[in-house]
Amino acid sequence: MQITTILGFLFAIIPFSFANTQGYHWGRRRQEVAIRARGDVDVVKRSFDDARFTFYDVGLGACGEYNVASDFIVALNADQYGSGYPGPECFLSITISYGGKTAQAVIMDECVGCPYGGLDFSRGLFDYFASESEGVIYGSWSFNT
Repeated sequence: MQITTILGFLFAIIPFSFANTQGYHWGRRRQEVAIRARGDVDVVKRSFDDARFTFYDVGLGACGEYNVASDFIVALNADQYGSGYPGPECFLSITISYGGKTAQAVIMDECVGCPYGGLDFSRGLFDYFASESEGVIYGSWSFNT
């Protein structure tokens, strides 16, 4: 009878002791991940104001595709374009604003001479915003999500 009582007691206690240990472990693990994530996340600016916009003659771009002047495409500055072929920002859509007008364009090339945040427009895109005689305009743009 004593053995049955002891076994019954053990069978009743053991599941609760393991459940408590696992519950503590998983709860602690979630907290560690949450705390680590707060400090390890890099925030990358995804919009740019007072950015320099110029235009260029398009053709075969650094992203590996041909375009024509009427395409709404841009060449992204070298600092943001990144490395590799095609660049990590290739084919991303962006929204551009200037002079009360807004348009969407696609990153298709790299602009080596553009400052950080600057873009080189296809002639068609530049003509949408301003006359080519202006040469350089300043506006804002952002990556589309």
